[in-house]
Formats: sequence, structure tokens, C-alpha cells
Amino acid sequence: MRNIIIFLIVVVLLYLIPSLILQAVYGPSYGFLSGENHWVPDGYGGWQKQGEPTELPPTIPSVNVPLWAKYIPLFLPGFLVILFIFTPLSKLLENKSSEEMEDKTDELEI
Repeated sequence: MRNIIIFLIVVVLLYLIPSLILQAVYGPSYGFLSGENHWVPDGYGGWQKQGEPTELPPTIPSVNVPLWAKYIPLFLPGFLVILFIFTPLSKLLENKSSEEMEDKTDELEI
């Protein structure tokens, strides 16, 4: 159980850390945790309304965030999950105590 919790924490961190780095690099143009109603870049250095934002548009010019950069926070944890599901690394997540209990029950049956 401990290994699974560590694995889940690593997956969450692999999403949050790149997202925070992209937010620091691109500022409000990236829009991490901005919700549905916010200002999005219009592609020409200005801002376009999405939904009904309550705040004024940012005063700094917008920057186009490359498409590949937008998906890094999704691909990194996804790659780790696929790596652990389809390779022998999945044995690292197995609970060792359950294996010991199976061995003990086998011994009792004999």
C-alpha cells in the first residue's frame, strides 16, 4: 500500500511541477488553474474573453504557448503510468504482505 501511495504522489507531482514551471515562464498566457471564465491569448499579443471573467484583462501582452508545452504536464504522468502498467516495474507496486499471507495460507492447507 505504501508503494502505491508513493506512486500516486509522484504522478501528481509530475503534473504539478511542469504546470507551475510553465505558469512561471508564460504567466497568465498559460492559464494554469484559471477556471472556465478567464482571459485567453488571442494570438496577436492581446486578450480574448472566455466565458464571463470578473477581472480585467492582464496588462501584459499575451504570449502564444506552444502546443507541445501545453501537453507536457499530461504526457509526463501518463508516460509513468504506462511504464508501470505495461512493464515489469508493476511488480514494485505489489503489496509484499499479501504475498506473505498467501504463502502462510498455502502452508496451512498442506
